[in-house]
Amino acid sequence: MAKSDQSPRPLALIVSRPVSDAALDAALRADLAELLQFLRMRVESPAAPAPAAASHRGPVLLAFSDVAGLPADCVEGALELLEELDVVVGPCADNSVYLLGLAQGLEQPLIERLIAAALQPGGLSACVGLLEESGLEAAALPPWFRLGSEKELSFAQSLMRLSLLSEEGESDFIADRLRIWFEKRAHP
Repeated sequence: MAKSDQSPRPLALIVSRPVSDAALDAALRADLAELLQFLRMRVESPAAPAPAAASHRGPVLLAFSDVAGLPADCVEGALELLEELDVVVGPCADNSVYLLGLAQGLEQPLIERLIAAALQPGGLSACVGLLEESGLEAAALPPWFRLGSEKELSFAQSLMRLSLLSEEGESDFIADRLRIWFEKRAHP
């Protein structure tokens, strides 16, 4: 499903996945929206993301609200892959999904099933099963993580501390965005 050079601006939909701490949830959403807008995407948080995704005339990224410090490279990589593929999945080590990219033209019922699968525990396996069943061309992004538990928050903080070891805050070092996110959260 290759796209023409005249394709519309990509749409990013922020899909809610509960986080126990309301302040953390708000900070995660704000960071995600800021990143996606910085990357020149139109950002929405619809209650029903499937109809918005199905009706958009261009690529759509579904970013889940419990993801901290999403690397810009993953978002840009997903958009590049969607020029040739139907679906792009961002996997997490806990068998969940941090990002779901959809090419233009997918049917709304399939989009609804993919979103429902991604939102459940074991969402990665469920999405892979649906993709195999549908015969769509798909690819995986590099793994990332979400903040669904204290263990994952601890992992994120450890990754952030690694960022302090990078030379002069190299922008290529992914944890630098995560470190900045934690710093902004600590000093609003």
